[in-house]
Amino acid sequence: MLIALSLALQGCGKDEKEKEKDDDKPPTTAFVVTISGEISHTEHTVGQSGTVTFSRFPFSVAEFKQAREQIGGEPHGAAALQIMASEMWRRNNQRGRECIDLNNTNANVTSTVNRLTDVYRPSTQRPYQMAAYLKGASWENGYNPTKPYTVEIKVAPARPYNYSNDYQTSVIYLDVVSNGHDSGSVPVSVLKTSRPGETSEGKYFIMFDCNSLYLQCRAVSFTATFNGLD
Repeated sequence: MLIALSLALQGCGKDEKEKEKDDDKPPTTAFVVTISGEISHTEHTVGQSGTVTFSRFPFSVAEFKQAREQIGGEPHGAAALQIMASEMWRRNNQRGRECIDLNNTNANVTSTVNRLTDVYRPSTQRPYQMAAYLKGASWENGYNPTKPYTVEIKVAPARPYNYSNDYQTSVIYLDVVSNGHDSGSVPVSVLKTSRPGETSEGKYFIMFDCNSLYLQCRAVSFTATFNGLD
């Protein structure tokens, strides 16, 4: 019995290593991303919303930058990019960190990386954390989303835009839809600033605060299995 248990554990370790290898193989399918909807850059408008749809997660920093050029000029684009960068970090810390650096204020990078480290430590077992923000994914179905992947973002109805003296711009408060949290969404905030040294460069929206993205989502149902993300 002990021998059988040992072999089973070795088999589990092998499967996990093989999955890690698969995550680090360049994909053969094209990376396509689109954005729709409108969220005002200057006026808090209740009811506004937007979506970002993508064929798979970016594999490289170059692909992430490609997506940023297409969607980073919009508030909901920055929120979706953070989900992409976080999943990239799970697969490859170095590449993911480069993308986190690009998509966050300097002040928000360290807390983001710390939260990611907590979410994806072996004892936590939440590889599906970012899947919880994809349309069609829920704890009941193992967080297996519909494809292509879609992130839905709404203007936070009770949180008006707030001007930041430090960044000389408005902070925009958003809700990212999630079927993995009892509230149905989690709050994040973004901004676009010309402050020297920030990757926003007065062109891209970046994350001002996104800690809620890493709040523990509901565990996968006992009757379902998470199949991973492309």
